[in-house]
Order: sequence, then structure tokens, then C-alpha cells
Amino acid sequence: MRAFAEFVMRGRLQATGVCVASAILPLTHWIGSAVVALVLLRRGPAEGAMLLMWTSLPLLAWYMVNGDASPLLVLAGVGILAMVLRVTVSWEITLASAVAVAAIAGFSYEILSAQVLSMLVEWYIELLVAMEQTLSPEEARQVLVGFFALGQAYAMVGALLLARWWQSRLYNPDGFGKEFRALRLSPRLSIGLVAIIALFFAVGEPAFGRWIPLLTVPLVISAIAFVHWLISEKNLGTSWLVTFYLVLFLLIQLLYPLLTTVALLDSWMNLRKKFGSDKPENEV
Repeated sequence: MRAFAEFVMRGRLQATGVCVASAILPLTHWIGSAVVALVLLRRGPAEGAMLLMWTSLPLLAWYMVNGDASPLLVLAGVGILAMVLRVTVSWEITLASAVAVAAIAGFSYEILSAQVLSMLVEWYIELLVAMEQTLSPEEARQVLVGFFALGQAYAMVGALLLARWWQSRLYNPDGFGKEFRALRLSPRLSIGLVAIIALFFAVGEPAFGRWIPLLTVPLVISAIAFVHWLISEKNLGTSWLVTFYLVLFLLIQLLYPLLTTVALLDSWMNLRKKFGSDKPENEV
């Protein structure tokens, strides 16, 4: 992966070629988004904007042919989040921004890919009928838009994390590891997220409830960062991380509420101090 990042950063031609190729090939558009983020983080908006424009052209063609705007929305979102991280040097602010950017992406997808979304709604309703469950077409639409926004948020953050890791490998070895392990949400942000979730839940309208999963994204990412910190702090080794991600992949529905709880406890009670860490926090 280091060799790939070195190749991409060798010059504008190499970066553009990789991004355009990844945008054309199936299921690889996220690589181009990560490369755009890397260039934005390292070289700034002038270089990054040019690369983003070239990368967006094949994705725009894909949208014109298939009506699917999701790759284009991910690319735009990753570009915005990369600039937020570059300017603020704060993962907390970046994760909070990811919620807003993904929500905007959800609204945009609902408008730009209305026909594709309608087909997904029909498929989802058929699936629910097979499972002996029922939802109205409008309720199903709201659920799918909410899950789309959730997926977009994780795709954007994932591409940005990959870009930051590449940047660290090239210019600041182990810098990303320290930075990510230090990620901890402030009580102000975590309380704000919980308050909005509680408000949307109390309202009970699908138009508001669809955003509840999206609001958990900063909590889950910070919980994962805490797990990385704990494994590093206790010198448990890479095998523990591999096991954690394997269990997370297999039991995501069970672990998801636990991760949000861990994030809240870490935010409010600073679990790192309770586990005896003397490392500085919020290293970025």
C-alpha cells in the first residue's frame, strides 16, 4: 500500500490516471475517492479540486447512464471532509461534519436517483412481505434513505481514514495510529447527538427517525478508536485487533449498541484515565 501511495503522489498524471481508472472500473470508485482525499490533505485545494473534477467525469457518466448518483455523492463528500480535516485538524469536527454531509447526500440521492430509489423500495417491500412484515411505500422509502445516508457516511469516513493512513505512511510514520487512538468525542458533541436522537425518536415520524442510525456514526467510530487505544495500551498485539474486526463483521447488530455505549462512557467518564493511560489525548 505504501508503494501505491508513493506512485499516486509522484505527480498529477499518476494521481489522475489512478482516479479515472478506479472510477471507470466496477466497485473501485472508493479508491479514487481516497486518492482525492490524500491529495487534498497533502497538497491542498488547488491540486485536490483539479483531481476531483477529473475523477467526477466518469462517475457523472455512470450517473447519466444508470441513474445511480451514490459514487458521485461519496466522492463529493470525501472531498468536503478532507478539507474539513485539513483545516481543523480535528477528527471530532470531521465526524460531526460527516453526519451533516451524509444527510445532504441522502436528500440529494432521493432527488437525483428517484427512479433507482423507487425500484429499491419495491424490492424492499417484497422482501418484507416474504418475512411477513409490512411497511407502506413511503415508510419503506424513508427507511432506505436513512440506511443509504448511513452507508454513505461510513464510505466517506472509511475513504478519508484510508487517505490519512496513506499520508502517515509516506510522511509521518505511526502518526495516524497515534492520531486515531487519541480520538475521543467531547461531552458536548456526544450529549448533542444523544439529545437529537432522543428528539427524533420522541417525534416518531419516519421522516425524522430515518436519521437516527446516521447520528450514531461518530459514536461508533470513536468507540473503535477506543478499542485500538486499549489494545495498544495493554500491548495485546495485532491478533486482538483482527479478532475484534472479525467479531464486529459477524455480529455487527449485537455489537453496534455496545459500541455506542462505550463511546458515550469514554466521552463522559474518560475511560482512558480510568485504565491508567498517561499518554496525551487528542494528538492530531
